[in-house]
Amino acid sequence: DLFRSSFTWFCYEIYKSLAFRIWMLLWLPLSVWWKLSNNCIYPLIVSLLVLFLGPIFVLVICGLSRKRSLSKQLIQFCKEVTENTPSSDPHDWEVVAANLNSYLYENKAWNTRYFFFNAMGCQEAFRTTLLEPFSLKKDEAAKVKSFKDSVPYIEEALGVYFTEVEKQWKLFNTEKSWSPVGLEDAKLPKEAYRFKLTWFLKRISNIFMLIPFLNFLCCIYVSRGMCLLLRTLYLGWILFMLVQGFQNIRVLIMSMEHKMQFLSTIINEQESGANGWDEIARKMNRYLFEKKVWKNEEFFFDGIDCEWFFSHFFYRVLSAKKSMRALSLNVELWPYIKEAQLSCSEESLA
Repeated sequence: DLFRSSFTWFCYEIYKSLAFRIWMLLWLPLSVWWKLSNNCIYPLIVSLLVLFLGPIFVLVICGLSRKRSLSKQLIQFCKEVTENTPSSDPHDWEVVAANLNSYLYENKAWNTRYFFFNAMGCQEAFRTTLLEPFSLKKDEAAKVKSFKDSVPYIEEALGVYFTEVEKQWKLFNTEKSWSPVGLEDAKLPKEAYRFKLTWFLKRISNIFMLIPFLNFLCCIYVSRGMCLLLRTLYLGWILFMLVQGFQNIRVLIMSMEHKMQFLSTIINEQESGANGWDEIARKMNRYLFEKKVWKNEEFFFDGIDCEWFFSHFFYRVLSAKKSMRALSLNVELWPYIKEAQLSCSEESLA
């Protein structure tokens, strides 16, 4: 509530960090060197290095400091989760974030009162620091080796968290279940666009993909001097990365509630095969549009795209139990992903 945005909070945290102050103090001997040196070449080179590389080191050191500070307070983190029983809803994490901010500052584990900017940041820290690393450990020995005395506290906190998520899932699947109105008039993008490429090109014209698309056009200009084969391979790779970026954006903007709705829709779909996935795609297109996640009813191109989305971002991650770059492992959704996959298998056999 104190900061206008996460950017102003981030700037404040950097300003208060020890690394930033050291970087600022480096300019004092540099200025003396400039004044005493007869040759300005070497001071200029060092000054440019400090100017451009300094901020990078400041950011890296600040990030490592945050990670180190939080790793030393895992037991307290777990106690807050156990006491306040948050679910996957970000609003449930507000009390946890506020309490941890006060605790870290009062116990001199952090130099400001604002370690977490908001509840979502606290929830994400729980996921990346405790939930995912602990869930990926194969046996008790590996857990003890990584988390030492924190293991029983983590197990208790995760038990509380999973219980709350289960309550949320049951509530979501019954009382809060969503049923679309007028879905018979809804059309899939495959019915409106002649080719999937046309649909994709329309997608990259929005603000999310404007900069990557302009970068692609720049690559076309830069590669004009290459031979035809190299240019084709280079531009093909750039276009492939654009497509991957678009696919990742779709899952990144989905909250846990949206993902639960997606899995619930798959589990409860009556039709089987291609028709079933087309129906799921229609329902989710309408749902995500009504929830203002997507600006129109074109989130999924068709049932094939919808099935690929589930297989790639949900079931494949569950099977591999390995994170995909910046994408979440969705550990709390593993039981429901298995249920959704089982329902798909049963439908295909029916």
